[in-house]
Parts: sequence; structure tokens; C-alpha cells
Amino acid sequence: MAFWWVNHKQTFKEEIQGGFVWSPKTNANGARNVSYVNLTRCARGDVVFSYANGRINQIGMVETAAVTAQKPLEFGNAGQNWNPEGWLVRVNWGPLQEPLVPQTFFELLQPLLPERHSPISTTSGRGNQGIYLAGLSEVLGELLLKLIEEHADPAVRVHLVVLAEEGDYTAALLSDMQQLQKVPSITERDALSKARLGQGLFRHEVAKLEPTCRVTGLARQEFLVASHIKPWRDCDNSERLSGANGLLLSPHVDKLFDRHWISFDSSGQLLCEHEAAREALRCWGIDGANLIRPFNRDQEQFLQAHREALRH
Repeated sequence: MAFWWVNHKQTFKEEIQGGFVWSPKTNANGARNVSYVNLTRCARGDVVFSYANGRINQIGMVETAAVTAQKPLEFGNAGQNWNPEGWLVRVNWGPLQEPLVPQTFFELLQPLLPERHSPISTTSGRGNQGIYLAGLSEVLGELLLKLIEEHADPAVRVHLVVLAEEGDYTAALLSDMQQLQKVPSITERDALSKARLGQGLFRHEVAKLEPTCRVTGLARQEFLVASHIKPWRDCDNSERLSGANGLLLSPHVDKLFDRHWISFDSSGQLLCEHEAAREALRCWGIDGANLIRPFNRDQEQFLQAHREALRH
């Protein structure tokens, strides 16, 4: 996992709302620009700090590597002199309830700033708008995360933990997908691969039992995540495809459930003993399950072990 800092005062609103960062491939005169080339170095799971108007307002996680893309239409008149062909990187942004002002902590940050291509001035701490995307050292990235965590609401603190774990999750996913290549039956291998990704037959079978997110009440299944109750690595192939071993959950709720920060009792009541997760639920306006109904016997067998692993 690498750390990046984007200065995007001109396009902050459009890039945050659109879930991306974009830069031209070269300067207006055709010259190479390191802070533009940095977009091609971004990898899934990297952390990006969004800086605009003297503040870090958002923290994001890279979802996809850079692709060639034309200048976004939503930029309007911004960057009229920019070359139209550029790099686009998809980013999952999360807002900070209390923005971080780097200049406030300049004495801490200054020794760790890059000697070249620093995102803020190494003498004043003000934003360097000549740099679009700057690479940060691991030490500086971790320090910024710590400062944000200390000044963030519980929902963002949970988001930060998820960011930190996402690299491990991606590695585990790739490992599991590689293991599935050993399954001799192509049909079974395809079904299991899709089940690992929460798609296909597994998702269909889960939706028969759980058509709606129990926590938020959302019924639009295209917005819900099919999550295994019993962890994939601990299942046999039958359990991996069983609809009773899954729930359809809203994405932010799924993050908590997948990490055993929340669970459900047999009657369908929401359980949460994890302090930051409990406060995050309050920040999201959730004080319990929206839909309360008992689980069937097969679901309960899977949930019993999930409850026992509930994290505090």
C-alpha cells in the first residue's frame, strides 16, 4: 500500500462526487510532468489524501489502476489549457467530519516532506499547486492517518481501519482465486469463483432468503453486497455456495459484518460490542436493525459461529 496526496482545488468537487482523480498526460507544452505520471503508479488499495483550500477534507482508497481517459466533461471551464487526453484513477472517497489543516501540524510534517515534488511548501506549509499528485513516504502517510484518526469522527475511524485491512483482503482474495484453479470441474470452478466475489449462484441463493438489507432496509439489490457469514477460507465447497451462509447488506454495513464488528442474534436483532463500530452506526443514524425477523435453522448454524467471533 502506497500513500498519495492530491492537490485539486480547481476540480475538488467534481472529482470527489465522481469518485476519481484525473490529470492530463503531459503539460500544455507536451513536457513530462512527474505529478501526472504518478497516476500511472497508483495501485488498488493505495491511500489518497484529498487537499483543497488549505485542508484535507477527504481520504480515499484507489479502486482501479490508471486508464487513458479524456478530460471529464464535468470539469467545465477548469483547466482550459490542459491537454484533453489524460489518466483517470478510480478512488473510493470518504469525507472527514473535521478537516485536517496540515499547516497546523507543519512542524511535525516538515521533516518528512519530499525533497522534490512536495505537495506543500517545505518552508511555509501552503499548498503547492504546481504539484497535482505527490507520492508520500510510508512514515508521512502513517502520520497523516494518525492525525486524521485523532481528529475524525467514529465513522471515519472505522473507514481508516478498513483502508488498513484492504491490502490484506486483496491478497487473501487473490490467494483464494488461485486455489480455485485446482478445482477440476470447470462448471464448479466458475460457480465457486463467482461465489467468492459475491456473484452468480451464491448471490441468487442468498437473495431468496435475504432479499433486503436487514440493517438499512434497502431493497435495491443492485446496491447490496452478498457477504458470506462463515468466512470463505473456513468453508467447504457446499457451504461456499449455500444461500443460508450469506446476507445481502448495504456496503458500509457489510464492512462491519465481514470484520465481525457487528452480528445478529437468532431473532434478528443487531449486535455490536465494538466501540468505534457502535459509534459509527450512530453517526450513520443506525440504532438497530431496520428489519427484525428470525433466521431459519440453517442460517442460525452459520450465525452462531459468527457471533462467537464478534470483536470488541
